[in-house]
Amino acid sequence: MSEANLVEPGRRERRIEASPRFKNGRFRNTHPTKMMREPFDSSMALDFLAGSAARSPRAPLPIFEHSLRALSSPPDGGLRLTWLGHSTVLVEIDGVRLLTDPVWGNRVSPVSFAGPKRFHPPPIALADLPPIDAVVLSHDHYDHLDASTVKSLARGASPGFSGRFITALGVGAHLERLGVRPESIVELDWGEGEKVGSVDVVATPAQHFSGRGAFDRNRTLWAGMALLGPRHRVFFSGDTGPTDEHADIGASLGPFDVALFEIGAWHPAWGDIHLGPSAAFESFERVRARALLPVHWSTFDLGLHPWEEPAEELFRIASEKGAPLWTPLLGKPTEPASALMQPWWRDVLSLSR
Repeated sequence: MSEANLVEPGRRERRIEASPRFKNGRFRNTHPTKMMREPFDSSMALDFLAGSAARSPRAPLPIFEHSLRALSSPPDGGLRLTWLGHSTVLVEIDGVRLLTDPVWGNRVSPVSFAGPKRFHPPPIALADLPPIDAVVLSHDHYDHLDASTVKSLARGASPGFSGRFITALGVGAHLERLGVRPESIVELDWGEGEKVGSVDVVATPAQHFSGRGAFDRNRTLWAGMALLGPRHRVFFSGDTGPTDEHADIGASLGPFDVALFEIGAWHPAWGDIHLGPSAAFESFERVRARALLPVHWSTFDLGLHPWEEPAEELFRIASEKGAPLWTPLLGKPTEPASALMQPWWRDVLSLSR
């Protein structure tokens, strides 16, 4: 049993207090961070009011129809990623299956009857997932830690799931309230790791924030996650703004076969805590990854931009620089040898006209 998940009264609180990132009752980023780089002004209000129709697709998003058949056999080369929407990715790496930030709920909100609603159904039902060795959770925001999904997983909705959750320091308290057994939870500070089979899951710095209510801002940590196998390496950014710590991650843990970086649900005014497509590409270069798979877009309306804009802008940047960009259909298992730059969102836009 990892030291990070010993079940002992008061242990979580002691570990939080001992973290270098925890000061005066709150976690902090390494560098001073503004939640808003500029005040909410008339131009931002116009983005909010005038652009609402473009923030959601007007035609159904294409979903790969043969996911289960493709997932029934192991990846040929030992690495395969299946993007299931937003920041949920099934990562098959060197014989281990990991699931990042699983969200199967219909809304990402404190309540089930209001809040951002998903654009598309989950490409694979929870019950149809292949056996999962561990869930990897980056932080506690509603679009990453989905209460209904965690409850379902804790009740055994996904046969073959080990029940194991690996997350950032403090987030385990939420999981316990949602029915996860304390002994199944591993909480990591930045730089700490946990072994899952042959793969090391290492929490890495991110520049973001946390909280699920009005009074718990930054009471839990946020993190990226490096997935380090004997033959392959994958980097998952979680939610983050641009930070020079990505270069440190690349130098110490890279190079990576593929990096998953958030590109959507952003605005230039939020540049300290989210990336957007341009900063995501720069961060991808900093972590020394061979390929980029964009996440955190096309599932929920959480920003002020047209739903496809982040992908289109990233596609342009990657094309100009000749960089390998993976843009698979939702639910399509993808291996490095078969990865394509496929601008599938353009077909959705053409159907909407």
